[in-house]
Amino acid sequence: MKTKLKETSRGIWNFLTVIPGWPDAGRVARTFYVLPLAVPFLVLLLLWSWEQAFRRPEIRSVREATQEAVSLETEVGQLRACWPESAVGESAAATARAIAQTLRTPEDLEAQLAAMRASAAANGWTATFYPGEPELHSPAGGPKIAYQPVRGRLAPVAGNGNSFASLLTLLDRLIPAGKSGAITRLSVRGDDQGRLATELGVRFAALPHDEKTP
Repeated sequence: MKTKLKETSRGIWNFLTVIPGWPDAGRVARTFYVLPLAVPFLVLLLLWSWEQAFRRPEIRSVREATQEAVSLETEVGQLRACWPESAVGESAAATARAIAQTLRTPEDLEAQLAAMRASAAANGWTATFYPGEPELHSPAGGPKIAYQPVRGRLAPVAGNGNSFASLLTLLDRLIPAGKSGAITRLSVRGDDQGRLATELGVRFAALPHDEKTP
């Protein structure tokens, strides 16, 4: 087996190093003749071996380290392709409007209560409000939502001869425009003289304390 392998190798060597016009050239002559072809081949072989041994693992590690960023960039590109720029602008504008309609500071809350007291007075009623503790809700998979509850009492002023009709008008206009709020509870009682006493609950959307206002 070894003899056959040696003969085969020798045959290949003689075929690759044959010198035209000199078939009986010796080993040294054949070696010098083939060097101009062998050296570039050996250099390329060394470069390929170095790349496989050092560069390929480094490139592979960099690719693995940046795979998450590449995937995220691809996903962002896909979202941009299916979500036009105009829709992005509209969504941003809607988000800004929603934030503007929330209570962001204690001053915002006081301004809303003052506007509600003024509206009550304009309709022949006195209003007293008692803010409660903010309520924080965290829906599964959604952003945090805060609500500011307010308890209130309404009483007709002296001389309000049509308290029931004025109460209906007041309730329709009680929540100031521009803020996200709603009446959540309403209780109306009347005595034997026809005087009305009203208790109600109001809830405003508020910005959670850990959210930054724009």
